[in-house]
Amino acid sequence: MCRRPLVLVLALLAVRLAAQDASHDLVLRGGTLIDGTNTPRRAADLAIDDGRITAIVEPGALDGVTATRTLDATGLVIAPGFIDTHAHADLEALRRPDAQNFVAMGVTTIITGNCGGSVDDVADHLGKLEANGIALNYGTLIGHGTVRGAVMGTANRAPSDAELARMKELVARAMAAGAFGISTGLIYVPGTYAKTDELVALSEVVGRHGGLYASHMRNEGEHVLDSVREALEIGRRAGLPVHLSHLKVSFKPSWGTSRALCELLESARKAGARVTGDQYVYTASSTSLDVLFPSEALAIGRTAFCEKLGEDDAFRRRMTEALLADMARNGFGDLSYAQIASAPGTDGVAGLRLPAVAKQLLDDESIEGQAKAAIELMVRSQGRRVSMCYHKMCEEDLERILALPYVSIASDAGIRLHKTADKPHPRGAGNNPRVLGRYVRERGVIPLELAVHKMTALPAQVFGLAERGRVAVGSHADLVVFDAATVADTATYDEPVSPPRGIPFVLVNGVLVIEDGKQTDARPGKVLRRVP
Repeated sequence: MCRRPLVLVLALLAVRLAAQDASHDLVLRGGTLIDGTNTPRRAADLAIDDGRITAIVEPGALDGVTATRTLDATGLVIAPGFIDTHAHADLEALRRPDAQNFVAMGVTTIITGNCGGSVDDVADHLGKLEANGIALNYGTLIGHGTVRGAVMGTANRAPSDAELARMKELVARAMAAGAFGISTGLIYVPGTYAKTDELVALSEVVGRHGGLYASHMRNEGEHVLDSVREALEIGRRAGLPVHLSHLKVSFKPSWGTSRALCELLESARKAGARVTGDQYVYTASSTSLDVLFPSEALAIGRTAFCEKLGEDDAFRRRMTEALLADMARNGFGDLSYAQIASAPGTDGVAGLRLPAVAKQLLDDESIEGQAKAAIELMVRSQGRRVSMCYHKMCEEDLERILALPYVSIASDAGIRLHKTADKPHPRGAGNNPRVLGRYVRERGVIPLELAVHKMTALPAQVFGLAERGRVAVGSHADLVVFDAATVADTATYDEPVSPPRGIPFVLVNGVLVIEDGKQTDARPGKVLRRVP
């Protein structure tokens, strides 16, 4: 017969008696606790006071206690609030502090400033957020592209010594203000023009402040392994952890490379590299139309690029030829994988693939017509961002990467309204519940405890989010309560902002932001700053 040690029995009894004697702000009863640590689930009741978890006890131990509010979690899972470390919220957090698409998914903390783009003044921005209020917790990275653009514009060259020194100053200022690290967007202007030595020099500054290097790498297709190696080199030379953004394998010729990618990451970690990553669980990416064009041609800036496309016939022909050459390499043979999310200056094309756009605008679905349609969208945008969804990955690669226990779940999305005429990527409304519904319950790719861990304790540990990501006594009471049997995404590429189902309660710092499936008016989020 297995007996509990006397010390443990007495400790449990003390916790139970203390919980019974207290009056609590909030009590959750009857739930199944998955605490974020990738350990087996268990039945438990919880008490919350002053925004923190004050008791985790056996079922029934809180019966009879007084509480300002009690939630019945019978048949539901209680888990730490989900932490999305790859968001693009930035200024949107000031305009839309309800962050409704995130909290509806159970997300209680976001890290923004990703892919090389961030606010330029971190201290000022975080101060404004604190004054304004926000529904969830918010932290940021400093964007390399933002820093480089402030010093060098869109120049396609290495920085001078004086320019590099100024960039280091800007990075140090952001880190001192609480940034969690530096992000790069190495397919975007101007980040794409940076060489490895520049990234190492700036990352050394970040490392001295205890931050990390988060990278949208140079290539996610045929050169994805080389891109990972560059990121690892930067981390090794600069002496800081590396976090690989939205891990994937793009374009048909590279499908299956996920096996080599996983082997490379495993080998690096065994050799001592501090490398992790994040992932969204869709086989389409989302970014701008710009990325289809040669990066060197975009050095003049997007607005000037669009003007030149409209005015310079020779330049337009060269860009057409570049698009045709890309179609010959991408494995699809045309641009049928490219879907319009939003196209300023062109009505009625959101949600259409480029062949359909070519038919609508030019009455020409040929590959030449598709190339011309892409150019026409750029011209009509007058330098504004044309947003796209690119259907270019496969399920096998996605699931292989998902199985890695050190790859967290992140949406790569911004704050959105529940109603819009645009057709943004559905990951912004469905990413976390899609993991729980499709990949845990339906496909069995990973167990529920690991899925929760990848959305909670793992990203909290990687980004140094103290006392978050776990359900533990003393931790901040960021919690999501969901029905494991029904939780699912409902957002699609046709209805991309449809909210998920099966998440009746979400708490941020002990305050309900989702109650009975509906958002409250509460703004209990905290601004988070990296503490070296």
